[in-house]
Amino acid sequence: MRSSGPIETDILLLGAGHAHVEVLRRFAMKPEPGVRLTLVAREPETPYSGMLPGLIRGDYTVDQAHMDLAPLAAAAGARLILAEATRIDLTARSIGITGRPDIPFDLLSIDVGGSPAMPDGGGIPVKPIGRFLDQLQALEESLPPDSRIAVIGGGASGVELALALASRFRGQLRITLISATPEPLASAPARARRVARAALVDAGVEMASGVTAGALAGGVLPLSDGTALDMAAALWATGVVGPGFLLESGLTCDPAGCVIVDAALRSVSHDFVFAAGDCAALGRPKSGVWAVRAGAPLAENLRLASRRKPLKPWKPQKDALVIMGLGGGRAVAWRNGITVSGRTAWRLKDWIDRRWMRMYKEMRMPAAPADPMRCGGCGAKVGAEVLAGALAALPRSGSGDLFDALENRDDAAVMRAPAGQLLVQSVDHFRAFLDDPFVFGQVAAAHALSDIHAMGARPWTALAIASVPYASGAKMRAELTAMLQGATEVLNADGCTLVGGHSAEATESALGFAVTGVAEPGRVMRKAGLRAGDYLILTKPLGTGVVLAGHMRGLVRASWLQAAVASMCQSNAAAARIFMAHRATACTDVTGFGLAGHLTEMLTASGMSAALWPDAAPVLPGALELAGQGVESTLAPDNRRALPGMDGEAITALLIDPQTSGGLLAGVSPARAEACLAALHAAGLPAAVVGVVEPSGDRLIRLERG
Repeated sequence: MRSSGPIETDILLLGAGHAHVEVLRRFAMKPEPGVRLTLVAREPETPYSGMLPGLIRGDYTVDQAHMDLAPLAAAAGARLILAEATRIDLTARSIGITGRPDIPFDLLSIDVGGSPAMPDGGGIPVKPIGRFLDQLQALEESLPPDSRIAVIGGGASGVELALALASRFRGQLRITLISATPEPLASAPARARRVARAALVDAGVEMASGVTAGALAGGVLPLSDGTALDMAAALWATGVVGPGFLLESGLTCDPAGCVIVDAALRSVSHDFVFAAGDCAALGRPKSGVWAVRAGAPLAENLRLASRRKPLKPWKPQKDALVIMGLGGGRAVAWRNGITVSGRTAWRLKDWIDRRWMRMYKEMRMPAAPADPMRCGGCGAKVGAEVLAGALAALPRSGSGDLFDALENRDDAAVMRAPAGQLLVQSVDHFRAFLDDPFVFGQVAAAHALSDIHAMGARPWTALAIASVPYASGAKMRAELTAMLQGATEVLNADGCTLVGGHSAEATESALGFAVTGVAEPGRVMRKAGLRAGDYLILTKPLGTGVVLAGHMRGLVRASWLQAAVASMCQSNAAAARIFMAHRATACTDVTGFGLAGHLTEMLTASGMSAALWPDAAPVLPGALELAGQGVESTLAPDNRRALPGMDGEAITALLIDPQTSGGLLAGVSPARAEACLAALHAAGLPAAVVGVVEPSGDRLIRLERG
């Protein structure tokens, strides 16, 4: 994220609801000095509830109805952590996420939505919307024709959902709307109720009013009047209840488990916690309108709270404009007892929704401010308390002897080299290129181990070199802990023990490792050794360079970033073992010089040439699109100058794209290549044959297309 001097206040945005996306937009337009934003979201894209019925009908595409969180967070300079929170520790001021360190905060804002009140196992909740859409797709594929689906809830969301489903499944499935009130939309004006009822009848929606539903079991939906309906599925769009961890945290909640907030959107029990959207109890009915409009006052009060200034009460209008889509290009709208309906109402709704989405999708990255200068040299080392706290949090692995250096704080690690083994050593170091320190640590470790794996050696020990941005001791400790815990998870999985290191403060996070491995004499893979006819096998997709460069510019979808991160976190250990088992003639890892650059090193060392097949290379999602837009990392031009003939199409640009924690590239004889590739695929690796070694010719690499 952008740095604006020492970090004084950590604001954690838990959930990517409508209010929080507006908070991000406002902080993007006007960054707050000394404040670091962290967005923790369950999914990479957040849906806009106002477009959900239109999405179901087919009026909008998935992309039109969803906001991608990666560009939004990048524009706001916010750290984006895609994970699901499981608990809130108000005493420690942190949130818990399974499988990674707790994330601390100074101020917490909660916008996680809620789910419909329904019996356990009684059907499918409409919220969270992302999960509902997946379940709806599964229903569509599995239910036989003429099956009946119940929509339970007679409010605006239930009625609009029933109409959307009737439009989508017309002639295939039957829809029944079940309402606890004598008629749907009981709180709406009489004319709005009449228009909605007429639309339901025209759409063929059956209605059961004045009754509540029980849990769907065995295809039978019991009703409160003693009757029952045969139903294949039940979709619940009733009143919202908050996630269980809110009440469990100790926050004061209403009977539905939603956080009770005051007029400033601050928790009535904890003054460092804020909440908005469906998970907040504000003393008024739940509505997407209020969730959207809460974003501006929430952003302002988070700023004021970070400055320790008095908050401003939010005074929303008494009645909000409600516009409900009816399908067929029609809608009904009401406010203050006045109702209008027809195509004009739909055009107004469509215009409002599209304009709202454009505000977030068309945001651009602002320029980064200059940072104040701090000491270098040993004056930049992190404090002893920071380092001790970070080391204490690390999981232990390896022999007791190897941990003596960490436990006893000796100046250096003392190790006994295994008898008869060769030592293989390498070092790598990175500035932070991801805003999630835990994941950054995982990638940095996987990258550092890659050189050892490429040689066919077994990782043994590692020394860390870490830097964290200047902040309070607690913040620096949390950052360092997250990086090292992520790294240690990867190191331990590959049998490598962290035995020591060096830490310092800096303007941005950085992490590297000096890694030592051991190998059997005569069992080391090298870059030299390729033979004519060998197939060239690549084990990971290309494109990390353009994806990371695009992410820095706010151009990358969260799903693209997720795919790149998953690839970078994947160890090359399994690939190395498979290449060793199939007697690879030569091997290297694909990193900063790109596929073509590292292949050139292999060919030069082996005295060979090669035909490279660009179209056969596996590619990360979004990489070709970004390369086609001219996105590239800063090392790419140097790689291109060193390799004439690599200009041209996007796929060619990916051949010189600098890779972070890229795959292995190995030469395998024709007799063993098929079995080797099958073993790589069986190990879950997207490996592919990307070329063939040829006798030395006029050109080291010639490209074959088609």
